[in-house]
Amino acid sequence: MKHYRFVAVALALAVVPLIAIAFAGFSASDAVAASMYAPDVMHEAIRGFVSDHVIHAWPALFALRTDLDGLMKKAAEKLAEIRDDTAPDAARSIQGDHDKLLAEIEAKRAAIAEEEKLGDPATRGQTDPAGGNTNARAADILDIGTRAGMEATAIQEAIRNGTSLDTFRARAFDHMLHRQNNSRTDGNRSRILQDERDTARRASIEALSYRIGAPLPSDGPSAAARGRMDDGLIFLAMESVNERNYPRNARQIEELYERAAHTTSDFPIILEGAINRTVEARYQLAQPTYRRISRQRNFRDFRPHTSIKLGDFPMLENIAENGEIKYGTLTEGKETLSVLSYAKALSVSRQLMINDDLGAINEMLSSYGATVALFEEITFYANALNGVLADGQTVFHASHNNLAGSGAAIDVDTVSAGRAAMSKQKSLDGNPLLANPPALIVTGPDRITSAEKLIASVTPATLANVNIFSGRLTPFDTAQISGNTWYLFADPQVGSNYRWGYLEGYEAPRVRIDNPFGRQGMAMSVEHDFGCGPVDFRYGWKNPGA
Repeated sequence: MKHYRFVAVALALAVVPLIAIAFAGFSASDAVAASMYAPDVMHEAIRGFVSDHVIHAWPALFALRTDLDGLMKKAAEKLAEIRDDTAPDAARSIQGDHDKLLAEIEAKRAAIAEEEKLGDPATRGQTDPAGGNTNARAADILDIGTRAGMEATAIQEAIRNGTSLDTFRARAFDHMLHRQNNSRTDGNRSRILQDERDTARRASIEALSYRIGAPLPSDGPSAAARGRMDDGLIFLAMESVNERNYPRNARQIEELYERAAHTTSDFPIILEGAINRTVEARYQLAQPTYRRISRQRNFRDFRPHTSIKLGDFPMLENIAENGEIKYGTLTEGKETLSVLSYAKALSVSRQLMINDDLGAINEMLSSYGATVALFEEITFYANALNGVLADGQTVFHASHNNLAGSGAAIDVDTVSAGRAAMSKQKSLDGNPLLANPPALIVTGPDRITSAEKLIASVTPATLANVNIFSGRLTPFDTAQISGNTWYLFADPQVGSNYRWGYLEGYEAPRVRIDNPFGRQGMAMSVEHDFGCGPVDFRYGWKNPGA
């Protein structure tokens, strides 16, 4: 279908210049106007021009123009025979006939030009007051005025009044400048219309996203979206293809969706935009626990990114008597992280689309935001807690002085041992850290209650029973930690063993809509670019638990 539409457009583009040239015997403005309207309107414009100006044409020229009129009408009618459902062989045959008509039009135009050069038989050979040939001056004025797009009445008046060629050329130049300024105004008007279309599209995306589950803001939808809150998928498809008749049955509904999906309409953009807006809003509501113990750093591309660890600023030294200031060096280490792409496809059934069931789409998308957040949670803990650093050791290892020698339950003594170990960590240069206190205690579901008991604020009966960790540690748990294992972590603002991030520009999961060949309904894929991993070992402590 698209092939035949392309053929029709190509033929139309081919015929317009020739028709405009054929009009040179009348006026360029009439030719431009005729090229902008349907064939019937074009024909009526030609007929009107001939009837208005026949008194200025001698019989031979009038006959030629009449023949040209008929040929252009035939060419327009032949072009109109090509439709979206025209068979290829028939389209080629119509194209051949149309080419022959174009050749006849060109020949007829040449005959008209030759006849006009000769001029009116009644005045051939006469001279103008300046001593020149009247017919030659009239032909030149006609040619200049036509090329400049001047009205036929202005050209004819210049011929009858004996206007010199130089004067007429200046007049034609001024006319062309005026037309150019008007075309700039039309361009501004086109941009305004495009802005209105973009505004309508954004309003439709916003309204549809609320209907399929995006959280509604406290002050409600925007004014533009408020009037579209009742629009279903069928109505949006109708609006996208300028269809005024509501489909009467399932077949017409399906054909409407096909037209909306396989043309340059806004329907796929609106549907995809609304689903993306919904998934992103629900994703933002999710709060995975890994972000509480790690720092965010996005990735520029998919290549491995190096995370540089700088050592301490060199210690200050006393300036010698000669005033020399000694140079120091910065020690550095590095870890490598990468962002990876993840995706999952899902089908939107033909039945759901025909039923115009936005509620079903809402149900389908209801858990997508939370699911993507859960995916990040699983990926992070699988790659980070037991990740291997550049020194070849896991994050929590005896050589890093951040692993308890034996498992123990959560109590004041064991937490105190972990706090002491974190405080004794040293920088790359071997200097003690200025501050590295534990701020978070992280457990699995089996030990979260023990952690909460440890930091619970109670009124002690004696000074010996004072809870020294009350208000100092924040407990939370994750299902990604199994058994009795528990961890202490510093506040990420102080330092963190882990980094996570997105591919720059893709800070949320995104949805793509497609109409796969050979399958009913639509396909929807959710894609996400996410990376994480360990970059240090100093800002945590692990106890296997008991």
